Amino acid sequence: MLVTSCIEVDEPTEICFPHDENGQHVSAQYFLSGEASIVMGNGQRQHWTQDATSVIRSDTPGFRLFVEPGQVLRHVCVAMYRDDLSERLDETNGPQLARLMASDATVDLAVPVPTEMRVRNTAQRLHDLRAATGLDSVKAEGLAISFLSEVLTSYVQLALDGADTRSVLPWQAHGAQRLKAAIDADPDHSFAEGEMLERFAMGDQMARRVFQAEFGTTLAAYTRTARFAKAQAALRDGITSVKQISFACGYAHIGNFTRAYKQHFGETPSETRARATRSR
Repeated sequence: MLVTSCIEVDEPTEICFPHDENGQHVSAQYFLSGEASIVMGNGQRQHWTQDATSVIRSDTPGFRLFVEPGQVLRHVCVAMYRDDLSERLDETNGPQLARLMASDATVDLAVPVPTEMRVRNTAQRLHDLRAATGLDSVKAEGLAISFLSEVLTSYVQLALDGADTRSVLPWQAHGAQRLKAAIDADPDHSFAEGEMLERFAMGDQMARRVFQAEFGTTLAAYTRTARFAKAQAALRDGITSVKQISFACGYAHIGNFTRAYKQHFGETPSETRARATRSR
């Protein structure tokens, strides 16, 4: 879906977008001039101004655009079904984007991304082409796919680099909750490279930032606490050796584990085990 607009209003104007029950659209948008507010179906509001680029996905009905009086809005929007993206984008970005946008829950997000010069140029060409030949030409379709790819590439890089320092979005909070549940279920698990993106739709740096914002502690500290709690329970059971427990906590040397454990609990692993034995 390709939309280019040139809207001039002298009173507050609301433009509603239809909701598709059969799939989720992901859209890339760029404002050549003017400004407007975009409101998601969940009520989240973003304000876009001239030269702003964004990636938007809104699964909740009620997505709409507000244009204030006196604005002359020139805007380009290219949207595609989420499931179709991997077929249309190149192999480098397609799989990353498919994982990044995957979610079992409803997702409403509007994310600003850096405006690259090639995005400006492609958007301007699309807008000019609309005035000259309309939007049904093969050339327009090719430019639209190029524009979508360029904007989404910036979004993928933003997510992987963790450069997005804004407040936590709903889909990120959902991913952080799932990450926390995974740690609670298996504190000893060490995430492999790319696993965060695969399972929780966030790169490693973004996962660390979002986790701390959501739970008030770092991902590393929470994981360490969960591992020590499991280690303490194992020591009290008296079945597993201290050496095995040390390895499970990620310590190659038992001395390092003992020091860290004592710093955390105020007693050594042997003292924990001895107290548990005496109380039986």
